[in-house]
Amino acid sequence: MRERIAAILAALLLLAPQAVRTQAKEVRLPVVMYHHISKNPAQWNDYVISPEEFEDDLRYLSSHGWESVGVRELLAWQTGEFEMPEKPFMLTFDDGFESTLAYAEPLLAEYGFHGVVAVIGSVCEKFTRCDEHDPELSNLSWEDAAAMAARGVIEVQCHTWDMHGLSARRGCQKKPGESAAAYTTALSADLEQFLQGCRAHGVEIVPSIAYPYGLFCADTNAVAQAEGFRLAFTCDETINMLRPDAEGFLLLGRFNRPHGPGGARFFAAWEQSFS
Repeated sequence: MRERIAAILAALLLLAPQAVRTQAKEVRLPVVMYHHISKNPAQWNDYVISPEEFEDDLRYLSSHGWESVGVRELLAWQTGEFEMPEKPFMLTFDDGFESTLAYAEPLLAEYGFHGVVAVIGSVCEKFTRCDEHDPELSNLSWEDAAAMAARGVIEVQCHTWDMHGLSARRGCQKKPGESAAAYTTALSADLEQFLQGCRAHGVEIVPSIAYPYGLFCADTNAVAQAEGFRLAFTCDETINMLRPDAEGFLLLGRFNRPHGPGGARFFAAWEQSFS
């Protein structure tokens, strides 16, 4: 009887080794959130770091066996079409600064890593219409975003068309007194305008969105999913614990990378979680 059970189990493993292997494995996925990278010390703060600090991060991650995954790979893993490395992580860049193109992309290519940049549609439109192209001051144009997406080192995702603000709405939250129907209409229109802008300028995006300031409400995920998005990034500083059998819309937390601490100090908590 024992031999028969063993034979059945062996046959199941041969038929579906990937399914059996991944269903039992929970994946820890830490995500870093960068914003602007600047050579000007006067700009360094909680959301602006130097190119040297960024390279120090990549050097640490590379030397400690971390492997970057992109949005497409994460979504493929969710459906069983991609196997996660032993120590996966994600790099994200909010707001679509031109420094992502000038400083981050070449360093990522050098170290064999990937990332995803969240661009604001209305800001891409603004910098497409002007002649200002300074990595210390400018944001990506539509042309920049399209070229970056085509090269594949950094994927491009949504940061809304024009909800990156802290006025009445505060990111993707409802305005005070706004009904659920009115909110759904407003957010759907914003996201559709973003998608139309990408299509008009040939920007191939991944189906993910970074909520501005990490602010959203109970209805946000459903609206984003209805517009075709499958994943959203927040600003909750937590290591994401994921299972391959999880279905539906993913919501990922991220660690903001401030100026100051070295790579070893910043990533120490990650190492402890994998030990």
